[in-house]
Amino acid sequence: MVSEYPYEQSVADGVNVGFDVYLIETEVTKSGGVIKKNEGFLEVREKLTRRQRWQQSDEDINYAPSQLDCDVVNPSQIRTIIRTFRERLPLLFPDRQEVPKTLIFAKDDSHADDIVQIAREVFGEGNAFCKKVTYKADDPKAVLADLRNDYNPRIAVTVDMIATGTDVKPLECLIFMRDVRSRNYFEQMKGRGCRSVKNRRSQEGYSVSGAR
Repeated sequence: MVSEYPYEQSVADGVNVGFDVYLIETEVTKSGGVIKKNEGFLEVREKLTRRQRWQQSDEDINYAPSQLDCDVVNPSQIRTIIRTFRERLPLLFPDRQEVPKTLIFAKDDSHADDIVQIAREVFGEGNAFCKKVTYKADDPKAVLADLRNDYNPRIAVTVDMIATGTDVKPLECLIFMRDVRSRNYFEQMKGRGCRSVKNRRSQEGYSVSGAR
């Protein structure tokens, strides 16, 4: 190692700000779940094309937490996390009328699409409010520029595109809806929401951890 600039020193120098962690945990992400055979038809989706078909299961389908958003999509689990985030915003940011600029880390591009759709639904907002910023998104550079400079989008959903090396200083809130097994990678991801911004009413960044 030639040199090191620890996070604590960056906060002391005013480059970064401190952060709090708020954990949102659900039963499904802790223990998995079961799809009952008598719950009607299941939507079967091709992961890459998102083409859908319907089929009926002859037996219960049990799934583990590790299969969530990979083999099984549980929209109510995503909705619970986003709704809890919306409901807790007045406590986390008591002086705000608008939703703070927020970045959500998804597991993959398909998961990001689900989060975008549900976030718009939960907040009752249109397409401009929440957008996907991934390599597969339509014009991700334009969305990233809007996230930096414009009022909308208030929420952006990414996988890896903004995880490292990209500063979006207005970001104040991060939601991790995926596992991060590398400490160094997590520290870089966390840094997306801890940049110091002049004239921002609150200099405290919030890292909101959605339990996958």
